[in-house]
Amino acid sequence: MIPTYNNILKATTLFGGVQGLSIVLNLVRTKIVAVLLGPEGIGLNSIYNETREFVHSTSNLGLDVSGVRGVSAAYEKWTEATDDDEKALCRSNITLQVAVLRSWVILLALFGVLICMLLAAPLSYFTFGDFNHTWGYVLLSPAVGFSTVTCGELAVLKGLRKLKSLATVSVLNVVAGIVITLPIYFLWGIEGVLPAILAFCAASMILTIAFSRKAERFHVVYTRKELREGHKALSVGFNFVICSIIGHVSILCIQAYLNNFASLRFVGLYNAGYTLTMTYAGLVFAAMETDYFPRLSGVFTNIKERTDTLLKQQDVTIVLVTPLLAAMIVVLPLVVPLLLSGNFDSIIPMAQVTTIGLLFRAIYLPNAYMSLAAGDNRTFLFINTVGAIDILLVLVGYEIYGLLGMGIALTFQNLLDMLLVMAISKWKYGVRFTTGRIAELIVFSILLFATYASCLNLDGWQYWVCGTALTLLCTAYSILKFKQGK
Repeated sequence: MIPTYNNILKATTLFGGVQGLSIVLNLVRTKIVAVLLGPEGIGLNSIYNETREFVHSTSNLGLDVSGVRGVSAAYEKWTEATDDDEKALCRSNITLQVAVLRSWVILLALFGVLICMLLAAPLSYFTFGDFNHTWGYVLLSPAVGFSTVTCGELAVLKGLRKLKSLATVSVLNVVAGIVITLPIYFLWGIEGVLPAILAFCAASMILTIAFSRKAERFHVVYTRKELREGHKALSVGFNFVICSIIGHVSILCIQAYLNNFASLRFVGLYNAGYTLTMTYAGLVFAAMETDYFPRLSGVFTNIKERTDTLLKQQDVTIVLVTPLLAAMIVVLPLVVPLLLSGNFDSIIPMAQVTTIGLLFRAIYLPNAYMSLAAGDNRTFLFINTVGAIDILLVLVGYEIYGLLGMGIALTFQNLLDMLLVMAISKWKYGVRFTTGRIAELIVFSILLFATYASCLNLDGWQYWVCGTALTLLCTAYSILKFKQGK
């Protein structure tokens, strides 16, 4: 069944609302952390966290993604079983699939801890330009294992369709991040960055296990025959691992370059600007994985239906996100000191120009899911590889215009990625982008560029009057296009 524009809007606002609660809680935490640690502390925290995520996502072999399939397939068979014997057999298969997943997760968690410890010295030299943080990475290694176990238990909840538990855990983990880490930062300042990461990862793991155990009793397997059940999931996850490695290496390259050739403070400023803009747009983009991707996968074999599904999702995303982006460009001078602190005012020009690129990302994301829905691993790997490489353009932007240049480069990168996936959708999956939709994108782009230009060149009451007028114009045009689409 092809969804209507209203259905897509309801799903997008629903999942956006759940995401919004997490964002609000995270903003509270970010504000306090910004005041307590400053740009240097945020820079150190981002480097440690990105390295932890890099080692974790590499060593878990994509099992947190591919492992969902085995559990979900077993659960689907159980729901379709017609008699008691068949249900009992399917129920035992669910138990086996979950046990196999958990067993592999524990092994890979230990593997991740070992890898982080062994690579502590090279990681320190790569990210900081010296070996002074070697013991820091050794101490960080348990957090890698905690993260792997957490993702494995989340995969169990996803496979068993425990959506309420997933939502509850995600919110509780954010609350735990506030309750646990902020006292550490308050007492130890920047020296508390590493203990805070360890404490938060441990708390997330414990909370997630508490919910997943209710869904399925904790049990692991040890025999080679039983463990072999997980080989298929590991092989499927290989492409995710490659994409993850490339993506995290690119981000680490940016952070290491800025840390070594600029300063740790500059790393914190860049990370704050990037995170602020991406988090804001996450309100609209949250529905992509939870609602749009399952729908697209379900109709993918039908060319007409998959095209209609893609284009409608793209239309709704654009009309929702554009007024938000225009408003964000205007209010960033108020938002940055409010959500962070006055020490971060220098990121405002970067964040404003980066916001324009999120319009292109609103088109990129629905198209990027096409290869994933098709099971086209090579295309999926190609798209993610290009996206991971061209983000390095921010280093060129830094050399030319500093933070502002990095924002311009991020917008240009989003534009390139959008053009790439649109070309793939057209030539590989038969999606036709009409002249009307292209014209609509041009109009929205002009409105956002006009908003940015007015904010760049005006001051005082003229800034606010012109910015507000253009935001209202974006909103009116979005409402008009949505009504026409209905």
